[in-house]
Amino acid sequence: LLQRHPSDFVALHCQEVGGKDYEKHMHMLDQFLTALLQIPELSSEYTRHRLYFDSEYSSQETFTALGSAYFIRQNLSVQQWNFSNSTFHPVVNCQIFAGNVRNAQTLRKEKYPREFFPEAKWSRKGFTQTRWLINGFTFDLLNVHLFHDASNLLAAEHSPSIYSKCRRNALEYTLQNLSVDPDGKRVPYVIFGDFNFRLDAHRLVEHIADKRNDLIDKIKGKNSDEIAKIIIRNEDNKPRLTIEKKEFNLHENHDSFFNTNTKEAHKFDFESSSFNDYLYEYEKTFPPSYPYSEEHHEARSYLRARCPAWCDRILLSHSFKNFVDTKAKMPSYDIIGYDACVGDHKPVYLSLTVGLVQGNYDDIRRWNGAPTYSNLLPETYSSERTKTRSEEIDYNSKNLPSSPASEKNDEHRTVHAHHLFFANIKHTFIRFLRETPV
Repeated sequence: LLQRHPSDFVALHCQEVGGKDYEKHMHMLDQFLTALLQIPELSSEYTRHRLYFDSEYSSQETFTALGSAYFIRQNLSVQQWNFSNSTFHPVVNCQIFAGNVRNAQTLRKEKYPREFFPEAKWSRKGFTQTRWLINGFTFDLLNVHLFHDASNLLAAEHSPSIYSKCRRNALEYTLQNLSVDPDGKRVPYVIFGDFNFRLDAHRLVEHIADKRNDLIDKIKGKNSDEIAKIIIRNEDNKPRLTIEKKEFNLHENHDSFFNTNTKEAHKFDFESSSFNDYLYEYEKTFPPSYPYSEEHHEARSYLRARCPAWCDRILLSHSFKNFVDTKAKMPSYDIIGYDACVGDHKPVYLSLTVGLVQGNYDDIRRWNGAPTYSNLLPETYSSERTKTRSEEIDYNSKNLPSSPASEKNDEHRTVHAHHLFFANIKHTFIRFLRETPV
């Protein structure tokens, strides 16, 4: 991927670090990070990095299992925001934070309040935030993991589903809790990860049944009045769609409907539309990223457990999109591993070129000393959890020395226009292998 899209700044966001059985596999995190840093394209071209992996699963009230990695090429001068002292600092070395990263000063992490979770049950859901300054351009990168659909039957009851409402509340909370700049404005940002956005199952079922109730069988469970299975039949009385709590099966049309011809599926993909005033997404020409078979010989086949959907996304604030230079190169938005088994989620990436205005030290001084996010939370979302963010939490950090990055501008990336310098810096945003036992 990096050979096809050579980049100066690479951001990698992971969810569910440690995999589904994280207590059993979390010990493999060190091995995973070592292998990641030994990738030739990364080890030879990127002289600085910041790695944050929340792996302390014994702290259930704070554990998110989120992992973020940022790689910076030698030629790029970058500063990173310190959330503790509200100042930017040059990124001149390599750092790894693992364990409970809540007090990593250059990372803001939050697990969603318990009342946001469906049925108020804890799970590994939350978000992290980092802030960067490149040539006067300040922007945030947000790693997010929202709630999944626990039951296909509940998801199909109403439109929007109860799970969709929970995801919307959590995403609203995330965006409203972003810190602002010294002028009281929000900085441009990119938010990417596992949003768990799903197709509208209720409307999809109506579409498949062609709104004919006589083709729908609702079967109750044993000794229960609750629906345990829904079967939609065709006119030949053969099952066309079967839905149970953990089964979603379109039978002979399953893979073709979602993988081969996605036009119909796109008609029911509008969960993110309520955020169109705030977020922008490039056109998705790739098939749904979830849930793929984990059998090596079925790399393009979907599991029949959930309705396939574009769960994994990369979304831009409109202010960030305004800096994207489509004339230099059109953005590339796609999945990785079409023909490889990489777990039930296919990683999603976005490669784009950003035109950056060269800044000055006055702009940096304007930022330094600005209020932290904790002073700016809307009152409607204040809670004991946000008030106690400054408490000491142990975490492991490794400082790996490296040569300071060169601050010399690359003449091939700089053009003069309207008395301003625009540096075309390529940013590749990758949502990496989720569910892998790292």
